[in-house]
Amino acid sequence: MSLLHIPPVEETSDDVKKIFAEIESTIGSVPNGMKLWSVNPRALKAQWAGMKSILSRPQEEQKLFTIIRYLVSDENECSYCIGLNGAMLMNYYGVTQDELVAMKKTPSSAPLDKKNKALLIFAMKALKGADSVSQKDIELLKKLDISEKEMFNIVLAASHMFVVNTLFKTFKVEPDV
Repeated sequence: MSLLHIPPVEETSDDVKKIFAEIESTIGSVPNGMKLWSVNPRALKAQWAGMKSILSRPQEEQKLFTIIRYLVSDENECSYCIGLNGAMLMNYYGVTQDELVAMKKTPSSAPLDKKNKALLIFAMKALKGADSVSQKDIELLKKLDISEKEMFNIVLAASHMFVVNTLFKTFKVEPDV
């Protein structure tokens, strides 16, 4: 599965087993990407806590975060994450293959409401050129009733996905079967 040894579930600590059981009961399986995190149980716990936080949000926000993961992964050429998040977008949120292709070319074409589309565009701008973000960008988001916390969290999510992509590409996480 990976350049690192990922032990079978039965050989992991009780903490890891508990988290894997929770992941499986929540989403139906433990993706290979989550298995990689078991190399560092504290990091696995933090990663799963972040995913649970996203899964507890309204569906439109969950879709936004999944689109961000998809687009950031495309920018970073992380085939594992492109495949996983693309499948999630199609299977859970009804996004079509044509919409996935269009979003890669033009993120503003993402099937999101006005507020979430603005957050997506802001996150991608920050990721591609953080120095290009200005006070004007912030003011435009505030006019859409987007809080500074929401702005911070969306850039954090996009930035975190860059880290995830780096880990998965470095250690050669294989697609889930």
